[in-house]
Amino acid sequence: MVSLAKLCRWLGLPQRSLYYRPKARQRVINADLATRVKLTLERFPTYGYRRLACVLGENRKPIQRILQLKGWQVRKRPQGFRPRARSLPSVA
Repeated sequence: MVSLAKLCRWLGLPQRSLYYRPKARQRVINADLATRVKLTLERFPTYGYRRLACVLGENRKPIQRILQLKGWQVRKRPQGFRPRARSLPSVA
């Protein structure tokens, strides 16, 4: 059995990294900005966070956080390969 201090010394890690537990942060939403975002989204429902930030003249990160936390994020349509059309089997 090896102590944690000795194990940390062998691995070259500080002991405090073993005991670190990150604290959960309370996300604060700017109510004034959220109402402006809501009104703009009602007017332009297809706008994403980048275009909303441009229209409102704000930074895009708070806009994106508001959209994510409120559940207003517009999901992009999946783009990929379309199913191939059924055709007659090849005789080649």
